[in-house]
Amino acid sequence: MIYVSTWLGKIIQLSMSWLKSGGQALPGLIIERFQPSYLAKMLHKLPEGVVVITGTNGKTTTSKMIVELLTAEGKKVLSNPTGSNLTRGIVSGLLAHASWSSKLDYDIAVLELDEAFAIKFIARVKPEWVVALNVSRDQLDRFGEVDKVARLVGTTMKAASRGVITNANDPHLSTIGQAIADNQIKVSYFGVSPALRQYFPNDKELVSVDDPLASQPTKTKIPSALVELTNFQHQNVTYKINNQTYSTNLKLNGQHNYQNAAAALALVIELLPATDPAVHVDNLAKVSVAFGRGESFKLPDGTNLQLVLVKNPASFRQALASYLFDNPAIMIAINDNYADSRDVSWLWDVDFSTLSNTHVSLTSGSRAADMALRLSYDDIKVNVVENDLNKALNKLAEMRGDKIIFATYTAMLQYYAILNKRAGVNP
Repeated sequence: MIYVSTWLGKIIQLSMSWLKSGGQALPGLIIERFQPSYLAKMLHKLPEGVVVITGTNGKTTTSKMIVELLTAEGKKVLSNPTGSNLTRGIVSGLLAHASWSSKLDYDIAVLELDEAFAIKFIARVKPEWVVALNVSRDQLDRFGEVDKVARLVGTTMKAASRGVITNANDPHLSTIGQAIADNQIKVSYFGVSPALRQYFPNDKELVSVDDPLASQPTKTKIPSALVELTNFQHQNVTYKINNQTYSTNLKLNGQHNYQNAAAALALVIELLPATDPAVHVDNLAKVSVAFGRGESFKLPDGTNLQLVLVKNPASFRQALASYLFDNPAIMIAINDNYADSRDVSWLWDVDFSTLSNTHVSLTSGSRAADMALRLSYDDIKVNVVENDLNKALNKLAEMRGDKIIFATYTAMLQYYAILNKRAGVNP
């Protein structure tokens, strides 16, 4: 039966490619209807099983780091690099990578799944490892409040058969992790040193009445971390691993990614215990940013433009703290499509104090006016409000100096496609 499904799925994919048709998840949808067990049976073929990466922020970049770290050590890794969270999208990926005889020439799968779809995935496939990055308020119209998000992530963590990697500094996840460890499932932690806690506020601190940067760290007992970020200066970072210190210079930028890298290192150390951690740290220095996550483009006039995804208060705050160097021209592009969140009230929970001594050149997207209104309440001037993303990009490109775009998901995708045609990607 599985061979018939693979043949059928691959024929559909070839037909769609020949017809230059969209709907890349359609073959997976058809095969799921034809053989509901296809996903589990195919992934069961992998000798080292499945790793699930979940949480509110950082899944795509962390998954990319893990894939490249494992690949550097000779592992053949199956992944969903486009971030296709739906099981039908993963099935379509399996069809593309499988041979006509249904063979998967891979050792392990590393799959990023959002908090809600991870639940549907683990109902079909039991992962060997789960990496739970963080939980924060995100798309209230889809996920609800953060306690519900934590329950979703916790359910996925409990499904792991071999072990869990999670965030020692996230009070929701560290509490769940300690409960899981009591049930004899291995739990390892990543985190940041006490000296750096002010730069990485968790969700409870973000919604504190006081300034999160001035508040005391959460009083929840913080577990000992296998990998701890201890210092960063621009892209020079230092980690403590098993009480040994390792420093490197990363291609990745953004302080949130230095924390995500700690999660990636913790997992590969558990998966490859015989490999010196120094090797993984050296390999980490070769990993480039994931698309739209701080990627830099060279415009025809020689200036640089960075494209940064923002999708909730936590990610926006980290982006503002990480990328505003050298006084760039700033655009904020906010859409309210389903993938962005229809409800944009989350913008009122973002701390925009980083912009208090500057101005925003443009706001754009379907909620450009809402974004401009939000900034006006913090006395931040917006020069131009332009709903049309293409027109806004043209206006930004005409401005002098370097540029930066903070964009929600669908706006980021549109700008990424345009910039790939118009501009060169910086190495």
